[in-house]
Amino acid sequence: MKEVTPKKRILIVAGEVSGDLYAGSLIDVLKERGDFEIFAVGGPQTRKRDVTLLYDSSHWAAIGYVEAIKQAPRLLMVLKELRRFLAEKRPDLLLLVDYPGFNMRLTRRARKLGIPTLYYFPPSKFAKNPNDIADAAKNISLVAANFTFTYDVYKAAGANVKFVGHPLLDISKPSMSKQEAFAAFGLDPKRPVIGLCPGSRRSEIELLLQVMLDAGKILWEKRPDLQFLVPVISTKSSEVYGVPKKVLNQQLKSSGIPVKLVEGHIYDVMAISDILLISSGTATLEACLIGTPMVIVYRVSLFTEIMAKLFNKLPKFIGLPNIILDKMVIPELIQRDLTPDNLAKKAFSLLTNHSAKEAQKLELASVINHLGEPGANSKVADLALKLLGKS
Repeated sequence: MKEVTPKKRILIVAGEVSGDLYAGSLIDVLKERGDFEIFAVGGPQTRKRDVTLLYDSSHWAAIGYVEAIKQAPRLLMVLKELRRFLAEKRPDLLLLVDYPGFNMRLTRRARKLGIPTLYYFPPSKFAKNPNDIADAAKNISLVAANFTFTYDVYKAAGANVKFVGHPLLDISKPSMSKQEAFAAFGLDPKRPVIGLCPGSRRSEIELLLQVMLDAGKILWEKRPDLQFLVPVISTKSSEVYGVPKKVLNQQLKSSGIPVKLVEGHIYDVMAISDILLISSGTATLEACLIGTPMVIVYRVSLFTEIMAKLFNKLPKFIGLPNIILDKMVIPELIQRDLTPDNLAKKAFSLLTNHSAKEAQKLELASVINHLGEPGANSKVADLALKLLGKS
């Protein structure tokens, strides 16, 4: 009787919306490559796949110290249980996706247990703290670098690192033509559109959306032909990013401007927008790939700002495109500088200055050169198979 070979076990841990998106599409590729038993921590995209979902990380996102402290008790409990899972179930591979503060603790535990680790979107992607990089290089079996300079930093630290590029190259594509999008969203194609993208965390919605709406009101009073869209993920629940849709729609209704909430079509919104008012984060790279000019905004609580200044070396820029190019190619407004008046001025200047918009588009195209070639998930799957001892 032929002996049945047990399936290889993989534990995938992804936090936040972007990590969940990447993990979901990566699981599809892994399932095409082999019959694996996959356990996972993730959000709605991961849940859709054929995996055993151990924990839902949909609401793990936190910006700032106060937000992180609120999350700490639950995350510590999950961390304890996942460490126990590693010790008892002994997966053949631990595959981490972003979320470094949490995932590096699992990585260190896996190393002690002799479990190989593959880190997709490795920690300190944009920091060059030698201690951070050295720690990650020592504890991660194989680093999958998504940016050219991330590869260079980890390579210099002696890490086992491979450059795989960015999965957004495969993901960030409109699902409709512009004509179809205008019709679907009930907009006039002859009138300009401004996309308001406050982020994918509840704290970002609370801190940024109203500022964007107030800035939109100032712009609309100057240009009554403007139309506004707020794109969010598609969800069957009554909430989005932890905020009731009813509350969001009421907030938009009371803004005094022609604005609509659009679910599940962020790339289509970006494609038909003349400019974007956008939160710092992954969405700024998505906008680069779509090619839409933008103004980047960012705000955290006062306590978080003070703590950050006391204990961290603040970066020169907060927007990923600016960080990648190491120069200010996209306007940024942060903390106290982020007011409706200031945001409206930056937006109006960009909206009405054709040469400025075209110049920014050229810079956005240069950002893409740092993201490698399409097929990142396929390359990561190849690395996973290598660590699993499969060709």
